[in-house]
Amino acid sequence: MHIRHKLYDWGILSSERGVLPTLVVGNVELGGTGKTPHVLDLALRLQALVGEDAVAVLSRGYGRASAGFQWVSKAQQWQDVGDEPWMMQQRLPNLHVAVCEDRIHGLAQMAEERPQLRVIVLDDGMQHRALQPDLTIGLKANSAPAKPWQWTKMVPAGTFRDFPSRLERCDLLVNTSGHGEEGQLNSSVRPQQPHPFDTSSTEVLATPALLVTGIARPERVVQSALEAGVKLAGCAHYPDHHEFRGSDVAHWIDWMTAQHISALLTTEKDAVRLQDMMPSGWEGGLWVLPMTLEWDDEGRLQAFLESWVQALPSLTQRTD
Repeated sequence: MHIRHKLYDWGILSSERGVLPTLVVGNVELGGTGKTPHVLDLALRLQALVGEDAVAVLSRGYGRASAGFQWVSKAQQWQDVGDEPWMMQQRLPNLHVAVCEDRIHGLAQMAEERPQLRVIVLDDGMQHRALQPDLTIGLKANSAPAKPWQWTKMVPAGTFRDFPSRLERCDLLVNTSGHGEEGQLNSSVRPQQPHPFDTSSTEVLATPALLVTGIARPERVVQSALEAGVKLAGCAHYPDHHEFRGSDVAHWIDWMTAQHISALLTTEKDAVRLQDMMPSGWEGGLWVLPMTLEWDDEGRLQAFLESWVQALPSLTQRTD
């Protein structure tokens, strides 16, 4: 990994800017820093600054069954684009969301097919060194180990997938641990009231529920559910992006039936993968625990984004 970074730093491996201005949101940990809610929040803030139709999100589309470039809104099912891009598109239907493992090619396709785009937010692009981002926001949830010992925290020995020192190159560093640090920009993901999946119902989850997760930091979801007043009858935690199977669902329902539990609670990302797996005759409900992002200093973040936006080329300049 060290050699790979050096090859890019020395210019032996080529790296270039995309045809559209890019804001990369990334981390050096395996998960649990809240990239998806931060990407959505930043996309909304940029829409307010440059126009709703001028902002898009580009993701690798981790775990998808397809390859190449694809607009999420044109996909038939979440497996075609990945669970997180599909969830982002469902959350913000008017947002342009695309997937492509080759970010340079993806940006070129986006510019060609939707020329009104002015800025692209990249979901998790810090390790894609072939692209030189215009701006990078790094997210961190855990303290970085001392440099002489940081290798002991790297995969597979630990939870870091890249050198913590890579965060020093970010234009803005955000602490997402929920425990604010003085001098840093801090954010936290807060729970909202659970609601039935795929409905606009304001029904309140008043009965005990089984919590099912397939994310990197399930303890945060447990805490959020308790903060939202949910009564948890039990929890079933799986690895991040876990491919749920029919046997998993059957096991949950058998347990819930025996315990007289009727509500199954999960995250928005996990609900994407579970929505078509629940048996048609099941009378229970699939509930989602939505999360909202809060900043400790919105003024600082807004000034940072406005400064960048003011330096962006106009649509006319880019066309020329």
